[in-house]
Amino acid sequence: MKLVTSEEIKRLEERLEREYSIPPILLMENAASFLFSFLKEKFEDIENRKIAILCGPGNNGGDGVALARYLYSNGIRKITIFSYLWGKKISDLLKIQLGLLKNLVEIKDILQDYTELKEYELIVDGIFGIGLKREIDDDLKKIFRYINNLGKKIISIDIPSGINSDTGEIMGEALRADYVLTMFLPKVGLFETGAVDYVGEVIVGRLGIPIEIVNDIVESNIHLVDWELLKDIVRIPSKGVHKGKKGKVLIIGGSFRYTGAPILSALSALRTGAGMVYLAVPEKISMVYRGNYPEIIYIPLKDKDGYISYDNLGYILEIIETYGIEAVAIGPGIGINEDVRKLVQDFLRKVDKKVVVDADALSFVKDILGDISGKDVVFTPHYGEMSRIVEESVETISKKRVEIGRNFVERYKLNLIIKGPNSLFFDPKNHVYVNPFADFLLATAGSGDVLTGIIAGFSAQGYSLKEACILGNFVHGYSSVIWKKYKGSVGLTASDIIKILPLTIDEVIRRRNV
Repeated sequence: MKLVTSEEIKRLEERLEREYSIPPILLMENAASFLFSFLKEKFEDIENRKIAILCGPGNNGGDGVALARYLYSNGIRKITIFSYLWGKKISDLLKIQLGLLKNLVEIKDILQDYTELKEYELIVDGIFGIGLKREIDDDLKKIFRYINNLGKKIISIDIPSGINSDTGEIMGEALRADYVLTMFLPKVGLFETGAVDYVGEVIVGRLGIPIEIVNDIVESNIHLVDWELLKDIVRIPSKGVHKGKKGKVLIIGGSFRYTGAPILSALSALRTGAGMVYLAVPEKISMVYRGNYPEIIYIPLKDKDGYISYDNLGYILEIIETYGIEAVAIGPGIGINEDVRKLVQDFLRKVDKKVVVDADALSFVKDILGDISGKDVVFTPHYGEMSRIVEESVETISKKRVEIGRNFVERYKLNLIIKGPNSLFFDPKNHVYVNPFADFLLATAGSGDVLTGIIAGFSAQGYSLKEACILGNFVHGYSSVIWKKYKGSVGLTASDIIKILPLTIDEVIRRRNV
């Protein structure tokens, strides 16, 4: 599903009117119908609930007023509109909606009467729409904080008021919505870092316009990874395949300081479905694993001061060819010293396989980006690691990750995942794929090592690196949903993600066939 900016939505509505003779007032009526249907289906006994509808002076407020009329027309009477800045200029569509409402619903001024909101069960937010680009007034900041502390159910129209729909930036303060009912397509800002704590469940309303027409008009190359997109990626494994044809993965990593990371990646690749997983680690720590993880094939490497020695480079490249390795991951637990730096850099220059680069290996890539441009490689940095690669602050990365990621892949023609809430995957053709999951459960030690193994595992099974990144990112995030379903809302560890990978992948395959 495409994600859109406010400008793209403006162009969409203009072309719908110009080319299909669909006037804005009809779209507003369809939006109100969509909002009404959601409220009626979601909240039982809706006619007995007190509903407050917060309406600003623009078309978002017009949607709210139209919703009030739909509710009233269907026998729901406990409705109050709380207006904001109606004493100044209001939009033409809002004027039309007020005329249609004919004073059937009580209207109060939110600046004067906001404390009365504590008496309402449901609060529908239609103050600002997707056009907000300035910081909101101090009075409204205070009101938003008051509303957020009430503990009421908040339903936002298009985007929670106070959020920049293009960047996700909080413009001073924003409402924390339990549900966001967004029109046509989701807005980019809903999935940006700043908005993550303000956006609950996102529900998309098509407003009666076929998605084929919307997609034909909207040119966005930012995509939300959803079940429909996955249907074109996920494949059903063949029953007749043997282990040698299920994919061979090589994990390169480990050091005397970090023994756990590479085993997490190796086990993840196995649980993802790879037939054979090789683990290349310093000889001194290889014995740590053997008794506990017999399914993994161990390749002890010469070490220097507890780290992988540069002398292993030729041996590793030979193993890849001799054993028929199809995907490689390098970095988990590999540590930082001069031998490791030279090993990682020369390995990436010479290897000709699908490669996932993660963790400490990312510390050495900045100086060789020009040398490996265009290779079948994916970097998987978190904000701190990306900051060191592109020499930007972590704060800048978090606020401009789409822009920074696009610039990076356009220049170097590499694959890139910027990890974090709603992590982003950028392919070399500058398409962006947004992971729909932003759960604090995934912020746990070793979680990134698991993702590395998942991507390598899928890559070895015949998926392109792009497909493996999209699918792997989704599966990794969806594990938090599976954990909540069976275990609860706390306590997910990296090892737990690995254990439930079969359940998670099975659910993805099952949904493919729906």
